[in-house]
Amino acid sequence: MGETRLRKFDHQKPLIFIHVPKSAGSAVRDVVESWYPNRFHRHYFNETTAKMPELLPLESPEFLENPPVIYGHFNKLRGFGIEDYYPEVSQFVTILRDPFETVISHYFFVRKASKDWKDQSRVPTEGLENHIETAEPNILNHFPREMNLGNFKDIIEEFFVEIGITEKLPYSLEKISRKLDEKFDSVTLKMVNVTERDQPLPEIYRDQFSEKYPLEHAVYEFAKSRIAVF
Repeated sequence: MGETRLRKFDHQKPLIFIHVPKSAGSAVRDVVESWYPNRFHRHYFNETTAKMPELLPLESPEFLENPPVIYGHFNKLRGFGIEDYYPEVSQFVTILRDPFETVISHYFFVRKASKDWKDQSRVPTEGLENHIETAEPNILNHFPREMNLGNFKDIIEEFFVEIGITEKLPYSLEKISRKLDEKFDSVTLKMVNVTERDQPLPEIYRDQFSEKYPLEHAVYEFAKSRIAVF
């Protein structure tokens, strides 16, 4: 069976690059911005001031002539999801990471980076083992449409130009660059925003987490399978 075909990139329409938290998005952002220096726009909630991202007027002459590349977090649970801001956009790219690793990395990052955040309710105060038992993956909240185990492949095929994984980042970016008609040099990839871990977590939690969140695991495995055939 051949590789699943995703949508063809339309240069005349806006593109959203979804930065799923703790999936090497900061490093990838620098690469994507180098591809589109004059069309690149960030979409991030300001945690220090609690300010929502700017909404770009996509129907303005400026953006109709030069369709923007919008890059950032799109968390619908916090009111700045794709359908809250840009329901008319129909083409996306993203990089995913193993959901279990994503939750662990986010735990350490938030504890380190949240000193000046206005909303401290999102900062975990318990130990890692207690946190992982109640934590929910935040991956699918950033996607453009609601997904379930029956439709997630259809949604990805309809809306995504390409989807990669953090664990094979250079391969993923090479594949994405080809779909976007850009060039990628792995030398330009710099790993940034890496948080040191100071608590171990037994591997038994990994299997339990996958069983608890089968949809997130299935979406990640689908993305992983695309890189495997590259």
